[in-house]
Amino acid sequence: MACHRDSNNVIHGPEDLYPPPDVTLGKFISQILPLHEDRVALVDAETEDYITYDELYSKSLGLASYLRAQGVQPGDAISICSENSIHFYIPVLASFYLGAICAPLNPMYTTRELNHTFNISKPKFVFCSEKALKRVDEVARHQNYVQGIVVFGRGLNHKHIPFSSTLVDKSNTIEPMDGDPTDLVAVILCSSGTTGLPKGVMLTHANILRVMSLIIDPRFNDIKPDGPPPTIASFLPFFHAMAFISHLLTVTFGAKCIILKKFSEELLLKTVEKYKVTVMPLVPAVAVLLSKSDNVKKYDLSSLQMIQSGGSLLHKETALQMQNKVGVEMVRQGYGLTETTLGVLLNSPTNYRIGPVGQLVPAMLCKVVDVETGKNLGPNERGELCFKGPLIMKGYCNDPKATADMMDSEGFLHTGDIGYYDEELYFYVVDRMKELIKYKGYQVPPAELEDVLLTHPAVLDAGVTSIPDESAGELPVAFIVKQTGKQVTKQEIIKYVEERVSPEKRLRGGVIFIDAIPRTPSGKILRRQLKNLTKSKL
Repeated sequence: MACHRDSNNVIHGPEDLYPPPDVTLGKFISQILPLHEDRVALVDAETEDYITYDELYSKSLGLASYLRAQGVQPGDAISICSENSIHFYIPVLASFYLGAICAPLNPMYTTRELNHTFNISKPKFVFCSEKALKRVDEVARHQNYVQGIVVFGRGLNHKHIPFSSTLVDKSNTIEPMDGDPTDLVAVILCSSGTTGLPKGVMLTHANILRVMSLIIDPRFNDIKPDGPPPTIASFLPFFHAMAFISHLLTVTFGAKCIILKKFSEELLLKTVEKYKVTVMPLVPAVAVLLSKSDNVKKYDLSSLQMIQSGGSLLHKETALQMQNKVGVEMVRQGYGLTETTLGVLLNSPTNYRIGPVGQLVPAMLCKVVDVETGKNLGPNERGELCFKGPLIMKGYCNDPKATADMMDSEGFLHTGDIGYYDEELYFYVVDRMKELIKYKGYQVPPAELEDVLLTHPAVLDAGVTSIPDESAGELPVAFIVKQTGKQVTKQEIIKYVEERVSPEKRLRGGVIFIDAIPRTPSGKILRRQLKNLTKSKL
């Protein structure tokens, strides 16, 4: 790894030996998929249904023909609001061929959250599961930009389009759109912020192709082009940036992905044994569970060659415990944001270390700045991690102010995360400036929960922070100031929030009644004081 530090304490990634192709994702994928022919692409771990790469290619082309006939143009958006399935990536690939924008959404979103995220991307078509259909339908009927709802399963009425009926064109005559990959938006992924509801992160075709190029770089991956393709257990939700992009990468080397609709320890372990899984992406919460589970020894996990952790920080002790418990040779982690197209810091498979999150990837720049002075810092000095280069997002959809707030005058994106690098230019993440709560790899914005709490008639003021939890990472906890003369119980508050937010945002840390929320003179909540109060109140 040939990273280097210049005289201004800016770290430069290694030489760019494998630059991405200068084409669109649709063009690139249409060249790659036929190479894998009859290899199995996706397998449902529960039903054992599967789809080959040949079927994935032909069905995605057929769907692209259908969508074009329905008037979907380059730059239009389609949304996918579904649990993991072997069909999830068919509309994803179809959107790439057309030059349309794919906007995956959490199928557990409430109507309030769906309404907000729909208005970011304004999808012409929404592909959804039976479980999400009622909420999607309720929101879509009030939005004139939604032309159709396509259902993976049974619809609620005749207006809902069965997914199977969109795949009838088998002529494979669609010619993938060409264009400038650095300008064309490929996906809009939801990234929560401390300001409340999710923002839409626009990633270009070039952003994603740049990540794909890392797959063939032996400095970051040891997958041999002429060797057997890996078998991957995919249980992280596909609407999440880490899983969405990671799964796209598997297309480049023809991996077999065994899909779990949701995490189940028993099913995951059975899947690893049955399908001889070689690679398992996970989040630290699952790593904690596996490192302490008595069930691990009941299964033959000897096929596992690598565990890749992301989503939040994996503690060194947990990584070592899991390595010993599972018996896997390599436990790697990286660092990145949705806004950086995931991994900007990665560990080398040949020289990886447990502890640091890795080194800078090719063509990227990083500086660690003093949060008070803005000065670039040297080795082993803690400051804010800032990045610049071709992995940085195009911006937040329809939110130029939020985009500008993330960037400095030199074009570096400020992450809000505190870290440092050592003399060998390995990076460590130690804390977050941001106020996001990380629950099992999900980002939970306190401000959004506060907005919900303040709609309760008995709540005068509210502040949300978190308490540490060994298995989940952090649990949201709410401080409540009651309205004078109003009565409400802690359980009523918890239930009120539960009915209005998706599961990861529930107040699992509890509710604390308080006389006043500590704030600055300008009205900002002093969350550090709230954190201190949790230690004495809980």
